[in-house]
Amino acid sequence: MNYRKFFEICGLIWKQSVNIPMIQIRIKNDILLIEDKNGSIFDWEHRGFFISVCEFEYDRLKVQYRYSKNEATQDMIREVIEYFNELGVDYKIDDNTRAILSSIEEEELLFDEVIIQDPSVFKIDKGQLGKSRFIRELKPYQKEGFRHLLAMQNGANFSVPGSGKTSVVYAVYDYLKASGLIGKLIVIGPRSSFLPWEEEAFACFGVNLSIGRLTGSKVERKRLYLRADDFDIFLTTYQTATNDVRNLIHLCKKFSVFLIIDESHNIKKLEGGVWADALIELAPYACRRAVLSGTPAPNSYLDLWTQFTFLWPSKRILGNKSKFKNTVLNTEATQYLKDTIKPFYYRTTKKELALPKPSFVIVECELNPYQYEIYRALASKFLKDIETEPEEKAELREWRRARLIRLIQTASNPSLLLKRSEEFEVPPHDGSGASITKLLRDYHKYEQPIKFQKAIELINNLMSRDEKAVIWTVFVHNIMMLRSIFENHYGIEPFIIYGGVPKDDNENEEFNREQQIRAFKERVGPALLIANPAACAESISLHKVCHNAVYIDRTFNCGQYMQSLDRIHRIGLEPGDKTTYYLLLAKRTIDETINDRLEEKKQRMLYILEDDLPTGYFVTDYEDSGEETPEDLVDFEQTIITTKKYISI
Repeated sequence: MNYRKFFEICGLIWKQSVNIPMIQIRIKNDILLIEDKNGSIFDWEHRGFFISVCEFEYDRLKVQYRYSKNEATQDMIREVIEYFNELGVDYKIDDNTRAILSSIEEEELLFDEVIIQDPSVFKIDKGQLGKSRFIRELKPYQKEGFRHLLAMQNGANFSVPGSGKTSVVYAVYDYLKASGLIGKLIVIGPRSSFLPWEEEAFACFGVNLSIGRLTGSKVERKRLYLRADDFDIFLTTYQTATNDVRNLIHLCKKFSVFLIIDESHNIKKLEGGVWADALIELAPYACRRAVLSGTPAPNSYLDLWTQFTFLWPSKRILGNKSKFKNTVLNTEATQYLKDTIKPFYYRTTKKELALPKPSFVIVECELNPYQYEIYRALASKFLKDIETEPEEKAELREWRRARLIRLIQTASNPSLLLKRSEEFEVPPHDGSGASITKLLRDYHKYEQPIKFQKAIELINNLMSRDEKAVIWTVFVHNIMMLRSIFENHYGIEPFIIYGGVPKDDNENEEFNREQQIRAFKERVGPALLIANPAACAESISLHKVCHNAVYIDRTFNCGQYMQSLDRIHRIGLEPGDKTTYYLLLAKRTIDETINDRLEEKKQRMLYILEDDLPTGYFVTDYEDSGEETPEDLVDFEQTIITTKKYISI
């Protein structure tokens, strides 16, 4: 910024006489302080810059400007120094500020070096410096990712889910540690990623590395920080990292740390994201940095700013937030954006994995008589209600969503209508306006849902062949009912995962998601896992032990559906492994619409995934958007068309 111009615009005159080195820039307790014993910079004309432009706080009692947004301290120091330099003002800086400026200069020099690096010079040699412990043979595309990350030093791996990004990081970690360049690895990611990182460590090194999970209470985490010398690797969540940023900074200062953000799209928020702010504050203290994500820009290219700013916090290769936002909103500038970040990320596409093609088996289900009567009554009411749908946008979106969910419930299991759907926050159906209230209430006495019958038949057949299988259903009540049926009538004790199951040992030592996944994998012989896709969306790999999945029901959420497909179809499959998906489809119901729409969305997403930097169509949560999206509207309109085709009112 031209600050002389700033003063001219404000109608002010800069006083050249203010050239006394009494101004101090210092950092105390993580707060940037600007002080002036002469008081010159506290005149009202300078407050416009410090308070209005830079958002400093003015402490009248101590007569100082204070800036406490830690994640932006580097930018603000540069801004203030540029301001003083351009206006010819002398100032002094303390050691903390000097250290930050030195870090900025070092990163800029490093940036200039790595941008011209040739990744091909980095070889993967077992026994690097005689200290390597890495035993896994990397795939050709993983070797390219390895070389890229070493060359860039701070880089991104945006390869598709299931491509082995964790193995690439471990190879780089081993190389850097054997070279004496780093001491420890810290991984920040979803809690569901902890077990895969631990399992992959054993697969990559052949031994159990010393891994510390930074979870539990503040006191429990403090004990681990005090024992930091005992661990090779630390695993923690975004939330814990945000709360423990000071402790993590201390670890980075004490050890040369390679810092990883796994599933980095989760810190995408451009404005007001506490996770993003904390991780950008932490970033400069790490020796090396990397971000990993199969879907780096799930909504738009705006999701990229935090990830690349974390990688190069001083350089800010994407500029400041406002500049970047304007760039992204300008469609003509998106190619410039891609060109800018292209050197800093590596990506393997789905096609490059060359996975064996899976089989999709459509299992058509003719609704049983009572289930059909209930569905016909609900579908008729659905068509009638359209005439009186609300006009307010937010209310309309929820209204439509609730009606689609009820149709999905009825096609899956009418008993769900009597339960509040906690997954979608849809209240029980009250039966008003329909003649099926009593039938609905006593449905379980009359018949079993046709999809349950088909699923039981499929699972019993798979179990008789000594195979493992996953049943996917979006409804928790279905999970509980199916577990009871298999346990009480078929002697099969299923493992279960849904949102209400504790995540790990810290929450419940005897029953938690990790324990269920581990037990499912380790059980000798056939085994059954019944799960909710929302609770198994990321970081869970079942492909080495399970090759069958049965879908009781699905929603229009294609991102979540495709993530569930990836649980059993990823690299590591043996040549003879055959992956089979059984899609249960209730004929003449909303299932037909969902199947058609998901196939259409899936093909579009697969096409996008082949892009060098895919964006859009990856939202996996209904609540990610406050308004109805064009895709939501098409889903609803297509459901109306299908329902009218089969139901007359």
